[in-house]
Amino acid sequence: MLRSWPALLAWGAGLIHLAIGASVSGADGRAVVLLAPMLLIGVVELGWGVAVLRAGRMRRGRGAAVGAIIAVILGAVALLGGAPVIAVAASSVLVIAAGAMAARSRGAGVVRVDAGEGSTRASRTRATGAVLGAVLVASLVTPALAQTDAGANGGGHDHGGGVDLPLVDPHAHH
Repeated sequence: MLRSWPALLAWGAGLIHLAIGASVSGADGRAVVLLAPMLLIGVVELGWGVAVLRAGRMRRGRGAAVGAIIAVILGAVALLGGAPVIAVAASSVLVIAAGAMAARSRGAGVVRVDAGEGSTRASRTRATGAVLGAVLVASLVTPALAQTDAGANGGGHDHGGGVDLPLVDPHAHH
């Protein structure tokens, strides 16, 4: 049931890291140097999660554990560049859990993500585990993303088309 969770956790951390790294736009030179590596680590985390689910087995468990340590260190450095504490803390929790699960599955000899789960009951258990994992990740990632510039600024989108529409009186008759 928990075999897909490292990928889900890595995706959550990757999204937060991308949002933190995206805040480099409009930042001063020092902040850019401190925040830009978060873009790279975010892309790596998203890619690793895809590779794990696509391969159907854990990929580079020891490398994932080392990557988790690097991501936490880069998160601490990003704090110096003005990254939000809540976002860095949430991403650190996610990436440490993903790295630990990946390293443990490697050490425990778990090879396939779906090994031996061919029955209908196992399929339901696997689906339930994926849904629970997605809910857990979303509950951590959503407030963390809200703390980043991406959440605060809404990505700079103007959904009104940049045109102020006149107020219409609903009681006016034509």
